[in-house]
Order: sequence, then C-alpha cells, then structure tokens
Amino acid sequence: MLSSSSDSDGSEASHPDLRDFLGSRKWHWSGEKQDNYDRRYAALNKFIQECDKAKKSSDRHKKPEKLGVDPFTGDPKYKQRFVHDIEIKLDYFRDSLAKEIYKFSLVILLLKYTAKEWYNTIHLHINKDVAKQSRIKFDPKNDLRTLEGFSKRLEGSFGGQLDRNRDLNE
Repeated sequence: MLSSSSDSDGSEASHPDLRDFLGSRKWHWSGEKQDNYDRRYAALNKFIQECDKAKKSSDRHKKPEKLGVDPFTGDPKYKQRFVHDIEIKLDYFRDSLAKEIYKFSLVILLLKYTAKEWYNTIHLHINKDVAKQSRIKFDPKNDLRTLEGFSKRLEGSFGGQLDRNRDLNE
C-alpha cells in the first residue's frame, strides 16, 4: 500500500497527504483501477517532490555558481548595464556571498574579450599567489581587492564614472 507523503530521506513533508486530493484507494477495485490510482498517486507525489526541490535550489542563501548576467566585453555603452546588473545580483545573494572572494570569482567569469584582457593586467594586485609568482610585493589592503575598488577601476577604465541617476533604458 502507498504511504503518506514524505521526503526521500524519510522525514515528513510540509505538503498535505495526497489522498486528500485523490481519495482513498478502495479494496474492491479491480487490478486495473488500483494500478491507475497508484500511477496517479506516484505522478502527483513526484510533481510535489520536484516542486520542493526547485524551491530549495532557488534559495537565495545558497551560493550561486553563476550570476546569470550578460558578460561585459569592454564596450563602454554596456558598462552601466553590466555594473547595475551585477549590483542587483550580488545584493540578492548577499547572505551567501559574504566573502569578497566569492563575489570576485563570479564577476570575473563575466568578463570577456577586452574586459578580460584588462582584468589580466590587474589580476596580480588581487591574487596573492599570482603576485608571488610575478615577484612583486603583494598588498593585502590594495583597494582592488574590494569589489568597490574593483568597480571603480572598471568604471574608470571603460568610460568614466557611472551616472547612477541616468535612465537605464537609454
């Protein structure tokens, strides 16, 4: 017989008993009717579990693997959109991205072409191991090691300061 709703680990789920939706299975049903009930019960249970899994995976406290922002290629006309999109995403994931290094790793993945070449010129000021390999003195308090300092350098390198009051639709 089918059990009441529970997660795959055996713990009780927060959703109601599926029999509230499907009714109870009857002892006098034919084998075909019982099989049909079991299939409907299993399909509904699977759907609820998938919804629970999707809800958990969309949890904003989970560290994202990527930010879902269009990459920045170095074109100044897209700089404002890029920086604003990054700010919004990092704000959304602020609880899971408490360390600056997590933020950097996600932002750096979004730099392409000219922007990536630009980043490669400042990388040794951000990464201690690269500075050591390049035999330059590493400054852990370098402003580039903060996302704010990094953003300012990015803005300055690709067309000056952002006009934060400008309409984004222009």
